[in-house]
Amino acid sequence: MRRSTIFDWGTAFSAVATSGALNPIGPRAALSIARGYQAYGPSLGLLIATSAARHPNRIALIDESGAVTYGELMRRSEAIAAALHSLAPSLRTLGILCRNHRGFVEAVIAGSRLGCELVFLNTELPAAQLARILERHAPDILVHDDEYLAAVAEAGYPGLQVRGWREPDVRSGIPALDQLGRQQHPSPPPARQPARITLLTSGTSGMAKGVARRIGLRPALEAAASLAAASRLNHRDIAIVAPPFFHGFGLGALAGQLALGATAVTRRRFDPELALADIQRHRATVFIGVPIMIQRLTALPAQVRRRHDLSSLRLALTGAAPISPKTIEKFLRDYGPRLVNGYGSTEAGVISIATPADLKHSPRTVGRPILGVSVRILRADRSAAAVGETGTVFVRGGLGFNGYTADRAGAAPAKEIRDGYVNVGDMGHLDARGRLYIDGRDDEMIVSGGENIYPREVENVLAEHATVTDVIVVGVPDPEYGQVLRAYLVTTDADPGDEALAAHIRTRLERYKVPKQFVRLPELPRNPSGKVLRHKLGEQAAS
Repeated sequence: MRRSTIFDWGTAFSAVATSGALNPIGPRAALSIARGYQAYGPSLGLLIATSAARHPNRIALIDESGAVTYGELMRRSEAIAAALHSLAPSLRTLGILCRNHRGFVEAVIAGSRLGCELVFLNTELPAAQLARILERHAPDILVHDDEYLAAVAEAGYPGLQVRGWREPDVRSGIPALDQLGRQQHPSPPPARQPARITLLTSGTSGMAKGVARRIGLRPALEAAASLAAASRLNHRDIAIVAPPFFHGFGLGALAGQLALGATAVTRRRFDPELALADIQRHRATVFIGVPIMIQRLTALPAQVRRRHDLSSLRLALTGAAPISPKTIEKFLRDYGPRLVNGYGSTEAGVISIATPADLKHSPRTVGRPILGVSVRILRADRSAAAVGETGTVFVRGGLGFNGYTADRAGAAPAKEIRDGYVNVGDMGHLDARGRLYIDGRDDEMIVSGGENIYPREVENVLAEHATVTDVIVVGVPDPEYGQVLRAYLVTTDADPGDEALAAHIRTRLERYKVPKQFVRLPELPRNPSGKVLRHKLGEQAAS
């Protein structure tokens, strides 16, 4: 497969050098970094400790509590680690159920310092599913925000609890991170092993699965170098990091900024106009958001955008969920050629990156594989697909995949692996230049009257209609055709009706790809990373 010249080591090394990551360091900082490695081992905490050694007085994070420097962040986190060690000397697993704020980062650093497994929990989990996931992963300590006090109690969690974000009107006997950060305890011993992290899959069709891994140095460097080459991120950046930190994309975005010694700006909940205000207020150079956030930015009226000075912004980075070509085109039109789109999965990590040049060529591409990653497109019989032919996407390299977390019965779901390539569950194709295109999920392909249909193609066409603001297409049983298409839509007040939408599709696609049903919803049910919760569509329509 041909590779893009942007993802070769020469270009990537140049980009990393420009980022400031390789700037000379003094002997005092070098000694601090060496001590950090001894204390933390290879972990997320070490990345932040290294930046703190180099730039202790630089602002690391700005949240709704204000700004905190790298030095302050590390001092508080080390005190929290010592306090947690005194509470649970044999701590093995630390669960984090927090929105985006400094407490999340402090929990990550403290857990890394103690060498325990970090389990990142979805902040939108219903109590019943939270209970099952807490039982499966059994964290010794759970750090959670006050808003989850009732859900954690309902889940019957038996372990130690620590409050992350504290609400001023909530009283509880549970200790809080800011209290632990003011205590003094003996320093814990150095981490005996690299801290393992566990991410949850999106759970769009049912129970979220746990994917545990230790981050290897080489794949982390390859992903960072590829992103640097595509985006030119650097230590002087001020980045609005909007995706939820518990998600792989949000966690990677946060870790990348803090590893560079840059400044991350975040809020517990995303609001598009507040995001523009934050860009102006902090003179932010980078915006990082999942596709639904990009979509909400493009939906803002022109007069709202004009109220904010966005001249400092040079880059917008998105990923973690499908983004429609219409949204990409609108963003490029309204905000300029600043968009980079990443494609990956919880199982494989970052797979490919589409640069602004790639998106200008085609807003449908997810770009080229990053350094260290190889992609194969295989047919149903697992032979190699031709250029332009849709097949199953298999990936080798990157973060790798070692299986899902087993439940209490010892059972864990499996992924198909062939010659070291893992099936990531997507259908896609490659063009002659090695660009990857995702055509849909393999479990979402619909067979209607003997014809194979990938819903994303229909969704993209419907999204082009001026009155459609959001759309998802699914298959539903039909006695004559086996399955037919049903489109769930969010439209403007100028909804043209079913027949006009069907005619819009017929001018662009084959007749058998026209949905038989169009269902209007006030909004599509989505998880925090922006993926549509398909299993909730029916109940949303019924309500």
